[in-house]
Amino acid sequence: MASIEKSEVFFEKLKSRLISLGMGEAVAHSIANQVVPVKFDGQTIIADCKSKFHASMIISAKMTDIIEVAREVWGQNVEFYVRSDADAPATTPKRSKPSNKLSETLPLFDAPDEAKKLTSKTTLKTQKSPRVANPSIEKTENPFSFSENKFESIAKISTLQASKNINQISTQMSITPINLTSEVDTRGAPPQDATRSLNPELTFTTFVRGQSNLIAYSACESIAKNPGNLTNPVFIYGATGLGKTHLLHSVGNEILRQHPTWTIKYVTSVDYMNELIQAIRFSKQEQFRNKYNHVDVLLVDDIQFLESKDSTQLEFFHTFNDLFQKKKQIVITSDKYPKDIPNIEERLKSRFLQGLIADIEPPGFEDRVAIIEAKAKALLLKLTRDVVLHIATHVKSNVREIQGILNNLAMTQSMTGAPPSIESTNAHLRRIIRVPAQSLDLNAIQKAVAAHFGIKLSELMSQDRSQRLVVPRHIAMYLSRELLGSATTEIAEAFGRKNHTTVMHAVEKVKELIEKDASTRAIINELKRKLDQNLV
Repeated sequence: MASIEKSEVFFEKLKSRLISLGMGEAVAHSIANQVVPVKFDGQTIIADCKSKFHASMIISAKMTDIIEVAREVWGQNVEFYVRSDADAPATTPKRSKPSNKLSETLPLFDAPDEAKKLTSKTTLKTQKSPRVANPSIEKTENPFSFSENKFESIAKISTLQASKNINQISTQMSITPINLTSEVDTRGAPPQDATRSLNPELTFTTFVRGQSNLIAYSACESIAKNPGNLTNPVFIYGATGLGKTHLLHSVGNEILRQHPTWTIKYVTSVDYMNELIQAIRFSKQEQFRNKYNHVDVLLVDDIQFLESKDSTQLEFFHTFNDLFQKKKQIVITSDKYPKDIPNIEERLKSRFLQGLIADIEPPGFEDRVAIIEAKAKALLLKLTRDVVLHIATHVKSNVREIQGILNNLAMTQSMTGAPPSIESTNAHLRRIIRVPAQSLDLNAIQKAVAAHFGIKLSELMSQDRSQRLVVPRHIAMYLSRELLGSATTEIAEAFGRKNHTTVMHAVEKVKELIEKDASTRAIINELKRKLDQNLV
């Protein structure tokens, strides 16, 4: 049934289908050439995808069309699976030499995070069936292939196909699926329970350290080596997309590497709140408390979303106290300094402040260059020095934006075979980065500061010397000097002051506060980010 000739027919038909979907002939040829049928057994066909990048970014998205083409060639009852090259044996047969031995079975999708839960518990059992060529198979070491950074549409398609394939394989090969949504009591739970909430790709090794994140990185690395004994909690704050979540997972993965039997829980504040709501709804508060009170390490992301959630804050307060007293390591992230998070109880803020506070600032130019080079290398992306510097010049505040641009450039390079140029890079930059509507000036800074502190522009410019206006006014003067390099006399005039020494005093005062007060430093960084991206 399955033959070399039919493999060639499959290649031509898949290429034609991709062209009909709007792809160019060269691109369609490249993608179709990635899907190579290599194993055949009855109604089951296994294909290798040479490129993990193609598997995660393209093949998964075209899942339905690939299956339809396969069934046109081999029959409507055929089950067709694809695995990425990373999961294939060291020597992968060429298209012209398909194997007739089914030594292992892998699915035709790169499953989203929920399906990862199957990897640690899925067991293949022997079942006498004419559809399995090698009945001696009892277990597949890594039956599923996974990739990160899915687009939402790809994840949705993959999820649908995952459900289908899992059901089909379970019937054919007696795999015992697990409940993906079930919660396991962490008391005495195996290490797999800990790893379910951690992303193994996010480690200290893959984190790009620089001056902007040095304190936070060093703190996390230190407590990962000696959890619960150095400082507790560790509170990391900074704008979105700067690596806070990466550091949380790095801590968890490093501790798990050293202590495989420990229970490590990574959770977002929103997930924590939703779990609590479900526990209350079904009268399982005791199980909920046991789950969190028996962890060895608690990693909480985006704690600021607990604002105004009084019941959740109370529960988290008790969880925090219980773990703190047991000297269990707690690491928390937020986009704001603890004192600046609105509608969070003071007793929680005081506990956040009792440990180490570390901020992550937007990366400087040198840090951005290092990040771009490191991530491009991981993507096998060939960037000239000019392109690296060009991206670093235009993407200034968000590491996620850098990752997004590099992903797009990698896809373009994969399809065209040509490394990115300045021109092609600019096309992606225009789609991802907001282009400032106007150049930065004194008036834009004044408006941004007034909006941030919730005061009127006229109040900022007034002679009123009350504390609620003096601090914003000094910060606006400092930013005018720092970002624009304006003369003190020009700044004084813009603020309706007669003496430029007022500006000099304001600038020095703010510099002192930045050095001594983390809250002021966070405000300055946030204002710089907004002004840099024209978000005011």
